[in-house]
Amino acid sequence: MTKNDDDVVSARAWRALCVASAGYVLFGFNSTATNLAFGSIAESFTDAGETTVSWVASGYFIASAAFLPLGGRLADRLGRRRIFHLGLIGFIVSAAASAAAPTVEVLIGARVLQAMAGAFVIPSSLAVVLPEFPAGRRPSAVATWAAAGPLSAAIAPSAAAALLAATSWRWVYFLSAPIAAVTLGLSFVLVAESRGDDTTTRLDLTGSVVAVASVALLIVGIGQGSSWGWTGPATIGTIGAALLLGALFVTRSRRHPAPLVNLSLFRIPEIALANLANFFMSLTSLSIWLIWPLFLGRVWGYSIGRIGLAITIGPIFAGPSALLGGRLADRYGQRWLMVGGSAICTAAVAWSVLRLGPEPNYLVDFMPTVAGFGLGWGLSNPSMNSWALSHGPQAFYGEINAAFNTIRNLAAAIGTAVAIAIVGSADRPDPLAAYDQANLFFATAVGLSFLTVTIGTLWLAKPPRLRELTARRAVNSRERRDGWQWRTDTAD
Repeated sequence: MTKNDDDVVSARAWRALCVASAGYVLFGFNSTATNLAFGSIAESFTDAGETTVSWVASGYFIASAAFLPLGGRLADRLGRRRIFHLGLIGFIVSAAASAAAPTVEVLIGARVLQAMAGAFVIPSSLAVVLPEFPAGRRPSAVATWAAAGPLSAAIAPSAAAALLAATSWRWVYFLSAPIAAVTLGLSFVLVAESRGDDTTTRLDLTGSVVAVASVALLIVGIGQGSSWGWTGPATIGTIGAALLLGALFVTRSRRHPAPLVNLSLFRIPEIALANLANFFMSLTSLSIWLIWPLFLGRVWGYSIGRIGLAITIGPIFAGPSALLGGRLADRYGQRWLMVGGSAICTAAVAWSVLRLGPEPNYLVDFMPTVAGFGLGWGLSNPSMNSWALSHGPQAFYGEINAAFNTIRNLAAAIGTAVAIAIVGSADRPDPLAAYDQANLFFATAVGLSFLTVTIGTLWLAKPPRLRELTARRAVNSRERRDGWQWRTDTAD
């Protein structure tokens, strides 16, 4: 079988993709490295409660979700490599600040800065290299890139465990500084600049403030609900205010000429489907890496080193399956990878609901859950990201990717808040029952992701020409206003 010349990828494109993926690795690692360091951080700041310390993780997800749309818009507008570099510089500064933080409040602030840096890195890193790949090879490129962040997020607890055993939690954060510096240097040499078509329209900065306030209030309401009372006025008022601000943000996004989130893109059925499935999957895919170590330590009595080894099997399965998924997507499309992968994730988490108990049985009860989830995630989530990108205009790669990762981090923040609220403190009298409830929440979330992609892909099983016309009608109002050129790169 001869390879189509149009599908040949240059060596420069692959090298640029490696650099871009390294930027995503920084974000992914820092999203879950805190999970193993949670106890050590709490011991360092004895005057702060567990709820306050949890904001070291929650604040990261909130800021990521809030600023990712802005990062995507700035990347397409000001230059993708320029924004990528700015994000890497932010990682260097925030890593040093996190490592040197004298109080938990300073640490939370440094983590918010780190999340803002990540919000610049994520949309720009993929958008800057994707135009260098031919249309037929973009699913593989997206899968490779998309695997880098969450795979590093999965590896982070194991790496953090090793660092904690040898040093302290401060080195867990400082590690990002030299990696970001090397990535920045390589980027100057290997990554070319690119922009979107729309570089003149005024950005909706007010919408960014509204989005941050909405997400922060929602997470506060969920995180404090158990202590305030779920029907108490403080909880209802906080969550109600978050929903009102969210509605205001949606209204602004529909009316503003350059919204942070281009809602017209969600009228494309494939993009809407991929992001809905991504939301349900991401309620579990990041927060579960916090709950697993807590379960192993609090219920099974594992040491930090043993916890790191116990969950390493997840990334061992996730990495090869994500790369394999990218190759299969090049050949057969992303559709059935999303369905099959989410089905495996659902079965894996359901196994933990049925099997995990007070007596340790790693090989039978825990390992199938971690390995199965890693395998299923590697096949499904990168394919969702690739599917969304492959059905949108090239000029909007930054926005589409930012929207996907905004939803991913918003769901991660919500999932983390819900899981922490369910599990509670280490001294609660019924820890096993709490983890059973958390696992049931996770199983329900990934099950909804499976149902979404299954029902959605069956509904979208229509002739390619009809799908193209549906997508074109969905975005033609934006096309007329901004004058961007519609293009269809795949027909999966």
